[in-house]
Amino acid sequence: MVERLPIYQNGDRAGDLLRREDGLHTVFQADCPGRLGEGVRKVWLCGDGAERMLLGTLAPEGSCWRLTRRLARSGLERAGLTGAVWGEIDPAQTGTDPEQTQNGLPIRPRDPVIAAALAAERPGRWQRVGDRWQITYAWQPGQPMPLRPLFCFARVGRGEVSFLLTDRGYPSAEG
Repeated sequence: MVERLPIYQNGDRAGDLLRREDGLHTVFQADCPGRLGEGVRKVWLCGDGAERMLLGTLAPEGSCWRLTRRLARSGLERAGLTGAVWGEIDPAQTGTDPEQTQNGLPIRPRDPVIAAALAAERPGRWQRVGDRWQITYAWQPGQPMPLRPLFCFARVGRGEVSFLLTDRGYPSAEG
């Protein structure tokens, strides 16, 4: 049996969280059609009280944003989320605002994880593409992927990999 739970973003319904039992596990599938705003978005499983558990990061899939997670029922029990009643979408921002520091890049990443990845990475080739920035690195299969936190947004080309970012450093699936 599949149970349909609502997913909210900023108090508005943003999609559905499908829940089904699979042996000793529970499978959750988040399905959010349309635009969710810019930036990396996380889905949290929420219960009746203050219980919350991170399900993961939404990924673009056609015109939707999706995520599928298979969790042990015992872990849900320990977290007090066996009777989870909804999902919440939050931006993946934590910590201080990196915009207050000079980073020497053409963008000012607001997400500290993305800012740290850019700061730790070897220099790439930056160019403006419409209202976005594209950063390109020389890369071959078998080599470590640059900007690992953004690997799912990578555009692999011949001998290179590139990422499309907004002025605030959020990944963009458009372009």
